[in-house]
Amino acid sequence: MSIRIRPIDLDTDLDGVNAVEMRNGFPAFDPDARRHWWRSHPFREEFEGIPRGWVLEDAAHRIVGAFSNVPMMYELNRKRWKAALASLWAVDREHRSASLLLAMAYFNQQGVDLCLNGDANAVASQLMAALKIPRVPAESCDLAYFWDIRHRAFASAFLRKKKIPGAGLLAFPASLLLGIADGFRRTSKRLENDIRRLSDFGDEFDVLWEKIRMSPDTLRAVRNSAALRWRFGPALKNEGAVVLGLFRKNAMRGYAVLSANIRDAPDLRTYVLADLQIAEDSLDDLGGLLQGAIRAAREDGREALKWWGWNAEKRRAARSYRPWPYRYPYWPAFYRAVNPALKPMLAQPECWDFSPFDVF
Repeated sequence: MSIRIRPIDLDTDLDGVNAVEMRNGFPAFDPDARRHWWRSHPFREEFEGIPRGWVLEDAAHRIVGAFSNVPMMYELNRKRWKAALASLWAVDREHRSASLLLAMAYFNQQGVDLCLNGDANAVASQLMAALKIPRVPAESCDLAYFWDIRHRAFASAFLRKKKIPGAGLLAFPASLLLGIADGFRRTSKRLENDIRRLSDFGDEFDVLWEKIRMSPDTLRAVRNSAALRWRFGPALKNEGAVVLGLFRKNAMRGYAVLSANIRDAPDLRTYVLADLQIAEDSLDDLGGLLQGAIRAAREDGREALKWWGWNAEKRRAARSYRPWPYRYPYWPAFYRAVNPALKPMLAQPECWDFSPFDVF
């Protein structure tokens, strides 16, 4: 069958993209809202001419596949780099043999310095390896941490995910053990912090970003107020995200963004730490934000809090709060340094502070 690949047209293609994503198990989106989101990008002028993705068309001009390409500005050693983040990749079953066309269009695109695919599933992970796309070398990209908030629900979901027989019957005794561990965790550390729930990304985020960006030899997406508002604003407006700010003497020293997550266990109400940034990499401040995140998850009736990614220092601090680890059976994060100047720096594990912020 004749298959054609071309860039996405925001004016005419989003209904077809929505349809093909829904046919392949992704949630529906509002094409008008998505179009507005794309066109309100804070760095749209710098990314002029970069496709927002590609579609596959069959001989009847029906969209049978789509791949989203999200532009994002990064900084490393106070220099800006243009990145393209791989996002939703959906192809109808009868056209899966053409999936490689979308991957090749993504990795061969021009006008960016870096391609990042941070959310590869088991099949995509194998394809990345076959294409010899390097793994993000950050330690433990395949490891997630969970804090159980509602013990019985968490135990039941965990046992079902492990396909353990009698999960429903075992959930109650398992939840008792989780409760004992949680009690020990809550009394192990007590930090005094001023944690506030925030309703928007104000000027204080710009001040904080100017401090964070001074950290050398670390690749980070730009996190000024405009970028954060574009990244998390729709979810915050629809109560799908929570923003916590950590303040000392009324000066913001760090923040955390929690977002609703249903991917790991659809029947478990989970918050994922979608972003977590602190000034001067203060581990005390990180601990305060983590405690605040666990408390917010409990107040909002969530059953678990998930941590995935981040650098070695942050992971070390997270482990001190005794989470439950879960290792994925595949590697989820890959990159291609389009700009040769980035290659030696990105080959170093300590350069990466990779996180859910970098995944769309």
